[in-house]
Amino acid sequence: MTDRMRFRVKHVTRYVYERPASHSHNDVRLTPIDAPDQKRIAFSLEVSPAAEISEYRDSFGNLTHSVNIQPPHTELVITSDSIVERVALPAQPSDRITVHDYLAGDSARMMEYGEFLNPSRYVPFSDRLRRFFWSVRPELSEDITAYTERMILYVRNQFGYNGATTNVHSTVDDILTTGGGVCQDFAHLSIGLLRLAGIPARYVSGYLAPDPDRDAKSPPPELASHAWIEALLPGAGWTGFDPTHRTRTMIRHIRVAVGRDYNDLPPVSGVYNSAGGGLRMAYELEVSPVAAA
Repeated sequence: MTDRMRFRVKHVTRYVYERPASHSHNDVRLTPIDAPDQKRIAFSLEVSPAAEISEYRDSFGNLTHSVNIQPPHTELVITSDSIVERVALPAQPSDRITVHDYLAGDSARMMEYGEFLNPSRYVPFSDRLRRFFWSVRPELSEDITAYTERMILYVRNQFGYNGATTNVHSTVDDILTTGGGVCQDFAHLSIGLLRLAGIPARYVSGYLAPDPDRDAKSPPPELASHAWIEALLPGAGWTGFDPTHRTRTMIRHIRVAVGRDYNDLPPVSGVYNSAGGGLRMAYELEVSPVAAA
C-alpha cells in the first residue's frame, strides 16, 4: 500500500416530496476536511433546483454549506464532487501513562475538552451505559492507550453488525438493548465508554474507500457514508479508530466532519414548508481511486 493515495468522491442526495416544498433551508456537511494527512484537491457542490448557497464554519470547524430554496419544488438534488489526497504520516507514538496517573489531569482536560467528555444527545450517560462501562472499566495500572485499543475491540466483538436494529436517531441504549447496530452505533458506544473513563472522544463522519488490493473476482463493495471515532491520546493527540473494523484508521478513511456525535454533523439536515405529504430520500455514492496529476 502506498503512503499517498488520491480518491474521487461523488455523493448524490435526492429528496422527493409528495406535495411541493418551499422555503427550504438545508445545512450540508459534505466537504472533506483539509488537514496535514488529507488534502482537499477539489470540491464542488451542485443543487437542483437553483439555490442560494453560502458557506460557514460550524462550532467544530467543519466547512458547512447553507442551501436555501424559496420557490415550490417537488424534488431536491444535492451533488457533491470531491478529489481528496490521503497521506499516511508516520504514526505518532502515545506516551505510556497509567490510568491512575492519567486521572490526575481530569480537571484540566475537562476545562479544555469538556464537550468531548460530557454526555451528548446520542451518547447519554444512562444507567445502562454506566453498567456496561463498569463491567469493562480500566484497571488503575492499565495503560491509557492499551485500554482504548481494548475497548475498540471489545465493542465490536460484543455486538453484531445489523442494520435492521437501529436508525440514525438511535442512542447508545438502543445498541445495548438490541445487541446489534451499524458503524454509527459502534462509534457512539465506543465514545461513551471512553468518555466515562475520562478520555476525550469525538465522532467522525466520512467515507471508507474500497480496498484496491481486494480480490478482483469478489463482488463490488457496498458503498455508504462511514463513521468512526478519534480519541485524544497522551502525546499522540487525536487518534483515529474504526470500531466497525476493529482497527485504527488507515489511508482509505476520508474524513468529512467531526463532532460530539452524529447529531452535530448529519450530511444534510434542514427544514421546509409544505401542505403535507411524505418525503422520500435516496442517495448514490461513488468512491474511486484516481491517479495523481
